[in-house]
Amino acid sequence: MVMQSENAIRARRKQCDQELELDHESSVVTLEIADILPADSPRLEGVNEGHVQLIAEIEEELPPITVHGVTRRVIDGMHRLHAAKQRGDRTIRAILFTGSADAAFLHAVQANIAHGLPLTTADRCAAASRVLRTHPLWSDRAIASAVGISAHTVAKLRDAAGGAGQLAVRVGRDGRTRPLSTVAGRQRAGELMTARPEAPLREIARQVGLSLGTVSDVRRRLRQGEDVVIPAASGRASQRKDAGPALARPQVLSSQELKLMWQQLSKDPSLHMNERGRTLLVLMRVFCLDENLADELPPHLAEKIALVARNCSVVWQKLAETLEGHIKPT
Repeated sequence: MVMQSENAIRARRKQCDQELELDHESSVVTLEIADILPADSPRLEGVNEGHVQLIAEIEEELPPITVHGVTRRVIDGMHRLHAAKQRGDRTIRAILFTGSADAAFLHAVQANIAHGLPLTTADRCAAASRVLRTHPLWSDRAIASAVGISAHTVAKLRDAAGGAGQLAVRVGRDGRTRPLSTVAGRQRAGELMTARPEAPLREIARQVGLSLGTVSDVRRRLRQGEDVVIPAASGRASQRKDAGPALARPQVLSSQELKLMWQQLSKDPSLHMNERGRTLLVLMRVFCLDENLADELPPHLAEKIALVARNCSVVWQKLAETLEGHIKPT
């Protein structure tokens, strides 16, 4: 029964991956504007006429729009399509997208986040609610990365829709399936380590379905005589309560939001024109934007690197608190 469930999840994940792929072999084609249907747009307010006018005044050839190959419905480029109509064009260049309607919508959201007129917060939340319905196995972080909002916001939307707790696993941004609760996995990892102390951590992680970092933490707890299962978050809650207003819960940014924030900071002359600012930008890029950093580090150094990383996080926390103290109330 478990094997069938895992196979179903893998099949679903593979389908999701295939749906998100654009047909790279398709070249740019020329379509009759009259044959193109309006977009299933993530924009709640529809087309912005002011933005259309700005595009229509551009003399250069517009970048190709993206059109669903089966339905001929616009996926990305409604403003360019309206601008072409306004200029009196009869045809427009387009790239044909192959995939399901759900995958087409996801592509539309991601394209509108990457360029053009930005999606509003309401647009992104509405898109996240739709993705929660069409891809319920996706983790909060995976959906947050796709639509450009925080994972915390996605979690609230999932709770509001009554979807929390119905599934035992989530599919993350890396395509891997992970359990929502690590309690059973931690207990099983502890049992395996006790029975086979020489077993490689990667092997145990693969058997119990946990990350290498989590399994490393289990081994550390075993060696220190601690419970391998992390206690409930009451300790963390009391720490936040005692910390006072200066240490209020920070805003959690999605991967996409982090990248956009870093790009904005990197363009500010007050940072990139001085040595300390450039050093800060490099550190942010390496430690905040490289999601696969932990997977590429040597396993035999995991415990020492984790210890240094935790101490570095204290330095970052102190920096954040100092900077927050400099912020003037508005």
